[in-house]
Amino acid sequence: MSTPHRFVAMTYNVWESARWPERADALRAVLELTGPDVLCIQELRPASREVIDAALPTHDRVEDELPGWACEGTIYWRRALFDLVEHGAEHLGQLSPERRLFWVRLRHRPTGSTVLVSTAHFTWQGNPREREEGVSPRVAEARRTVEALERLAPAPDADADDDGEREEREPVLFMGDLNDTVNAIRILRAGGFVDSFTASGSPLVPTHPARPTADGTPQVLDWQFHRGPIRAMTSHVGEYFRGDLAPSDHKPVVVTYAIGGE
Repeated sequence: MSTPHRFVAMTYNVWESARWPERADALRAVLELTGPDVLCIQELRPASREVIDAALPTHDRVEDELPGWACEGTIYWRRALFDLVEHGAEHLGQLSPERRLFWVRLRHRPTGSTVLVSTAHFTWQGNPREREEGVSPRVAEARRTVEALERLAPAPDADADDDGEREEREPVLFMGDLNDTVNAIRILRAGGFVDSFTASGSPLVPTHPARPTADGTPQVLDWQFHRGPIRAMTSHVGEYFRGDLAPSDHKPVVVTYAIGGE
């Protein structure tokens, strides 16, 4: 019997350029402290990307000319643990023009298995169109997410294997700031995805705001989901401050996954 391999994934909305550069040291420090093996970022800006690059010198990230990879979202991975196979971006119809479903296919070195890692930032509840029309764009965004991930990592064809062994589905991770706790989450679950809180038996904990750095009504906005032969072992919402300053107005969701083993 082989032992499962574990790695840590984090999703973090790093709050555009608000209260920058005073947050820079806190952001650098929390990433140096946690050192996630996989990191998905939302609301990225060139200045925050420089800080993340410096905090994670053992990691690689996507290099791509599509503007969104530099000013909205990106994905980092520990180079000693993963190799990049391919990457891409899928348009979900978000109202912010550079946002996409950003994804990478990584090869996990210890097991040889590939893992599809993806991230998105769904449209904010306070956008003018939603306030005027009363219709949530996140419903369509969640449906397009499920459709895109099914296309990128389809279920194996049961009739394609001639030796009688059934091909295993590729593990998929999807995470980000989804700005929702109800309908978008319901759609993802109906699409076969399990959130890390439910999978690990952890309580839902608000991920926004990080007080006293930011204000607002406490909400669970940030999520990690998975599908396929991968397990969420632990899941928690991170808290970190330098003095009275948090790295962001959001708190990160940090999950330990197990892959491989029998």
